[in-house]
Amino acid sequence: ISRDPKYANIPIIFGQLSVQNNKSYVKSLGIMALPSVQIYAGSEGLVENFPCGPSKIPLLKRKLTEVINSKVDPGQLSLKIDCALPENSEAEPCRTRSVAVLDEALRSEIDEVISDKRKEENLLYLRTGVPYFKDFDDDEFYGLMDKAKLVTFEKGDVIMRQGMEGSQFYVIESGEVEIMVKTAFEDPLTTQPDYLGAVINVFGPHTFFGERSLITKEPRAASIRALQKTRCFAFDVDDIPSSSVLSGKKEASVERLEEVNMKYGTDVYDVDLIQDQFVKANTANQKRGS
Repeated sequence: ISRDPKYANIPIIFGQLSVQNNKSYVKSLGIMALPSVQIYAGSEGLVENFPCGPSKIPLLKRKLTEVINSKVDPGQLSLKIDCALPENSEAEPCRTRSVAVLDEALRSEIDEVISDKRKEENLLYLRTGVPYFKDFDDDEFYGLMDKAKLVTFEKGDVIMRQGMEGSQFYVIESGEVEIMVKTAFEDPLTTQPDYLGAVINVFGPHTFFGERSLITKEPRAASIRALQKTRCFAFDVDDIPSSSVLSGKKEASVERLEEVNMKYGTDVYDVDLIQDQFVKANTANQKRGS
């Protein structure tokens, strides 16, 4: 089954484990008879567990087909994200304010958290420091600012989750966030469902995140979690002028794509790249041992 070409492009890994010298571990997996098959689906963990001798091969094929049809996105050829699971949800801002409010009461509320000096610094950074906004004319820039939101996240909130669809671009006004990436080789048997991956970077005020998904139209490449109470300017992709690559309507340069891939550590979970590294390392070891 593992060599069947129809499974070649599906995100599925086949593995086998001998009971020899592993009896306690095998029993801890809930395996009651040998041989048995277990099927795991990403952070959801174990989804199928059944005895499977030669006579049960048709059952295995049917179970495998059912899991693939229910768990794999046919368009992206990647695992679907079950947003109903708590570990797969993204945090809702604990506070959302319109940046371009007309109501004086609400405007004074924003003034309480952002000083006049800081507002000037923010506007200058948004106008000149964010590369995706630099080429806007005044109408485009201030039109986008009119639709921006000031959102607040509490410490520990997961603002973005790796593998989920992206629709917003964030610029940090205050606070700090960490960027985490899961690799392709986390063990589903031992990895906790709420594990977000290795920390590859930390961003603070006047930095931005969320751009890669908007540019590439691919799922989020990393998870973002607030290290402290954090305020961000949030921009919805539908509000971003088409003259920016963030709108998804303009093709990004090769240099820009390389930049965002490096920023979010996509090589950390590039299976082909890592596999190639393993092959080279093994070949070198064999040469040294021969």
